Amino acid sequence: MRVVAVACSLVLTLLAVIVGMGKVQRLPASLQVRDQARITPTLWTVSGWIELAAAAALVVGIFVSLEMAVVGAGVLFVSYLALAVRQLTTKQAIPSVVPALALSVLSAITVASIVASG
Repeated sequence: MRVVAVACSLVLTLLAVIVGMGKVQRLPASLQVRDQARITPTLWTVSGWIELAAAAALVVGIFVSLEMAVVGAGVLFVSYLALAVRQLTTKQAIPSVVPALALSVLSAITVASIVASG
């Protein structure tokens, strides 16, 4: 089970770094998501930094402290789920909500696999 936890953690970390850097670097695709969800630029940038910190906690935690890994994956879960809910409340088309929902599901699976392996 530990292999599954490490694999999920590494995949989630990679995706979180990509998404977080897109927010921090203000990439056009990221800004489009932000604008469609009607999120302020400051909050979008802060959420990017939070995702990067959670990704770092996830990687360090998987090798040092499982509690830290659970916190990192949990923060990512809440972040992605909040984005999905925001997208749904702004009446966006379902296909535009799928990435945030998929990332929140991956985060939940990661938390579950870490807890099960620990």
